[in-house]
Amino acid sequence: MKQMPGVDFRAAAEAVRCARSTMFLGMEIASRFTDVLIAKGVLTRGEARATLYAIAESIRDDAGGTGSEETTEAIARYLEEVGDSFKA
Repeated sequence: MKQMPGVDFRAAAEAVRCARSTMFLGMEIASRFTDVLIAKGVLTRGEARATLYAIAESIRDDAGGTGSEETTEAIARYLEEVGDSFKA
């Protein structure tokens, strides 16, 4: 790997791994919470689906112009797939 003065590649790689872990954590939390809310009768399956779709749309809006659109789109698609599993 080419050395660049002042660039800590190990720290940068660790930051990327941390960001990926955080992404997976957020996706799993959204999925599990909707499962629990359905099981407890707080949300209907349709409401859970609508909620996950709303989260997906919101993160797409938030990511616009930040350079993270590609990763955000992958997360949004995952949330929509989970939402689709709740179709009544």
